[in-house]
Amino acid sequence: MTGSSSTCNIGESSLWSWAGLPVEERFRELLEAAPDAIMQVDGEGRILLINRVTEEMFGYSREELLGNPVELLVPADLRHRHSQHREAYAHHPAMRPMGAKLQLEGMRKDGTRFPLEISLSPAGGDGNGAIRVTAIIRNITERKQAEEQLRAVELEYTRELEERNSQIERANRLKSEFLASMSHELRTPLHTIIGFAELLAEELQGPLNDKQKRFIGHIHKDSLHLLELINDILDLSKIESGRIALRPEAFDFQTVVHESVATVQGLADSKHLNIITKIDVPTALVADRLRIKQVLVNLLSNAVKFTPDNGRIVVEAKVLDGKLHANVTDDGVGIPPSEHASIFDKFHQVGATTKGVREGTGLGLAITKHLVEEHGGAISVDSAPGKGSRFAFVIPLQPQRTA
Repeated sequence: MTGSSSTCNIGESSLWSWAGLPVEERFRELLEAAPDAIMQVDGEGRILLINRVTEEMFGYSREELLGNPVELLVPADLRHRHSQHREAYAHHPAMRPMGAKLQLEGMRKDGTRFPLEISLSPAGGDGNGAIRVTAIIRNITERKQAEEQLRAVELEYTRELEERNSQIERANRLKSEFLASMSHELRTPLHTIIGFAELLAEELQGPLNDKQKRFIGHIHKDSLHLLELINDILDLSKIESGRIALRPEAFDFQTVVHESVATVQGLADSKHLNIITKIDVPTALVADRLRIKQVLVNLLSNAVKFTPDNGRIVVEAKVLDGKLHANVTDDGVGIPPSEHASIFDKFHQVGATTKGVREGTGLGLAITKHLVEEHGGAISVDSAPGKGSRFAFVIPLQPQRTA
């Protein structure tokens, strides 16, 4: 108890000792202890009061500043603007930061400039209607330097990122050009192989035995399959290098649907699949006829591959709000929901076909998505294992004009 009482008495003694000081001396002690520069000016902008930090910040002695215009501490090229701001503040005095949207600068006695922040507060009148203003000034040089260093780091990072992206784009472009070149080089001999296989199959140069016919059939079939894969790679390389150009024309969509069905009909018949079309498109579609047929053939080919024998495939199309809405639905093996987001990615293969093997390169749906989007449309899938799949795409009936 005695110790506590003693501590309390010491604290009270210190408090009463400080409180017993004259008000002016207490005010001066608080003013000099402040971490920021503090200044007070009269209605005409003359300096009435400063603290020690003000002297240190600006390099002037107290005697050099008191009674002089505050513009002495403002760079010469900013003094006129500062006077205007001071006059405007006198008409609407309030506690607020000065020049919230301005880059404020102070000037030391040696002429060097530095950034600062100023908070203003009206401090009462001088008896003639003019107000005194108290300003709290903070040197923000270190903060500005830190911000500039951060900006420099960000700029350097951005530059490196842009350079890296440029290198990646160049590498992708070169890769696509290489693939396009190689695809052309590979297609030429493949066409020759396919042509000779067809000639041999016709037996114009003499009859073939059953084994020879089977071998020729394998050569022809696998060459056509390889040609299909090369064409897919060529299309993808064109898309990625930005060299694919659509050639819009007006055509009957139902006719293209029938042509697309005819393309896959042979394989569908071998599996006894029933392909049904329900087309209600009374007006012409203006698009790239060849590419729209490619979209349909890709979707139909997938449906045939993944639909078991004696299954059904339905192609539907209608016009709604100036857009073509088309879909290809099958009752095949289906696609897990977890793969819906990635099914249109390059080289992505969902799973085995009804033959129990994986076929193709996984490029068909990626190309299909690109072609639909090039027409200003979108494609989606609705599927579940054992419940079949429904691929739907929407494109404008007329090409979209861009500014």
